[in-house]
Amino acid sequence: MTDHRGLGQGDTGAGATPVEPRIALTATPFVTAIALSPIIAMGLVVVTMRRALELAVPGRTGVDAGDLGVVQIASFVLWIGIVLLAWLDHRTLRSRGLERPFSWAWALLGPLVYLIGRSVVVRRRVCGSAAPLWLYLGLTVLGSIIAVIVVVSSGVPTP
Repeated sequence: MTDHRGLGQGDTGAGATPVEPRIALTATPFVTAIALSPIIAMGLVVVTMRRALELAVPGRTGVDAGDLGVVQIASFVLWIGIVLLAWLDHRTLRSRGLERPFSWAWALLGPLVYLIGRSVVVRRRVCGSAAPLWLYLGLTVLGSIIAVIVVVSSGVPTP
């Protein structure tokens, strides 16, 4: 028998004591790492944009193919890391007693999709926090503002 949160409650008939769910903590280090991922992503943006602006002087043709390749490889590694962290988070939540946590496979579409779904499921089933989602959103906004400031302040050299 399960309650409205999807947690097994055991037999609550005469003489039986209800089984308490094992879940006590929904925060994991893996979801925290996913929430902190905008720091790395914005770092890549700043480095790429500054490099592009440095190469935007007369006589240069723009960003070198090697620079772009490094950014693409780093972005792919970051994406794989987020999917791996989502899988570890899913596994940890299951081991803590949360039945059917949000599927880690949604992280293939990006960290925001996974964090939204995870927050909804954890909040509905065990009244958990949506703090990782808010941390991710806050860092994304803050990182975007900082990236724009750094890129604009570096400026393009004039001849």
